[in-house]
Amino acid sequence: MKTNYNRVVQLVFVITAVVLFALTSCNKRQSSNTGTKDLEQIKTVKFGMLPYADHCYAIIGAEQGWFKEVGIDLQYEPIKVEEIVPSLKNHTRDVVSCPPGILFSSYDNATNLCSFVFGDLFQGYALMAQPNAGYKSYADFVKEGLNPDEAIAATVGQLKSKVFAYPAETAIKPFIDLMLQRGKLTPEDFRPLVLDDPLTVNAMRNKQADFQVGGVPSRITLQKEGFTPLLSSIDIAKLARPSADSPELASVMQNGWATTKDFFQNEHASILRLASVNYRIMKFMQADRKKALQIHMAYLSRITGQQFTEADGEIIYDDLDPFVTFENQKPWFHSDDNPLFYKYVNGSILKSFVDQRIYKNKPPTVEDVIFADDVYNELEKLQVESKDLFAKIEQSNIIQLNQSVKEQYDRAKHFYEIYDFYDSARLAKDILERSK
Repeated sequence: MKTNYNRVVQLVFVITAVVLFALTSCNKRQSSNTGTKDLEQIKTVKFGMLPYADHCYAIIGAEQGWFKEVGIDLQYEPIKVEEIVPSLKNHTRDVVSCPPGILFSSYDNATNLCSFVFGDLFQGYALMAQPNAGYKSYADFVKEGLNPDEAIAATVGQLKSKVFAYPAETAIKPFIDLMLQRGKLTPEDFRPLVLDDPLTVNAMRNKQADFQVGGVPSRITLQKEGFTPLLSSIDIAKLARPSADSPELASVMQNGWATTKDFFQNEHASILRLASVNYRIMKFMQADRKKALQIHMAYLSRITGQQFTEADGEIIYDDLDPFVTFENQKPWFHSDDNPLFYKYVNGSILKSFVDQRIYKNKPPTVEDVIFADDVYNELEKLQVESKDLFAKIEQSNIIQLNQSVKEQYDRAKHFYEIYDFYDSARLAKDILERSK
């Protein structure tokens, strides 16, 4: 989790769900018929992950054995940002964890890449303040009765005549500009202290600065040391007009896993199984946070050479990159009145690239790159299909008459519980076929 992550991000997967489930005509992409593969046929997936907390969480599923449980042999390794696109294009890796912004910004030379599942919501930028100095947060002002716009203006207004430290980072500048705009301040209203990101931390420690905005590492450091986050990018994003034209949404990101469109179609069962493990990890982070943090932070420390503690992880999970469960991602794909609707968040990022005129050819649309909605909707349909099949099985007496069928049914129910709705429906369908 280094500062260059912030720069890159801004510039910066039917038979489908088995024969039992054909995609309806409203689906945007048609996946090839690959047959109902037996789960025991292990699929090797070469997986690359960036050395940041929001992009190496697959380690939790790997160390828990969850990929193997759904027939995936995950061969994972850390990669650099600049390796993402080439490694997918030349098939060095099948899947990588990366921000969709990287795929958007690379579209001219890599039109065959897509993001197929989301895990976390990056919201790491924040206005930090000296502790015990009487400053109030956006939440404080809201509690006092101010409306959101007034609360933002009051929060940012505290910078007036104070020293504000920040780095000259392209990725961070849009958040600072929005913050100042909403606070009705100009650079002349405060004393700027422009430094490299690590030096802004020292300025806060030495009380040379009253306020700071920096990258993810500096926020973790300051927040862990007791400095106060007053206003974050998510506070502003939640107030954005639900539209891909809202600049406020360009400072948050729905991060996840990406692949090639060929892999998405030809290995669609693996795509659905990978997505199921992704969502299983999200749930585990809530159900057993301590163990999740132990695995996650230990691996992050190994691949970065920096020491990340469980306390660091708490800040990451709660404030910087909250990981969002399958259930809680529903508004991202179904609520077009929600600012965090996937088309708006990703559309605003795409618009920032279009506005910068980075494309030599026709720019992509959100639908050209984001396939996560297709996968989410397909999993939802398979979830409903599985429940219907379970009800039909339970109405018959096949389970009581056949022990092997009971074992298969139990297995199908287990797959359902771990979000592998593809295999729960496949096994349930097979039970009903055998009972005929």
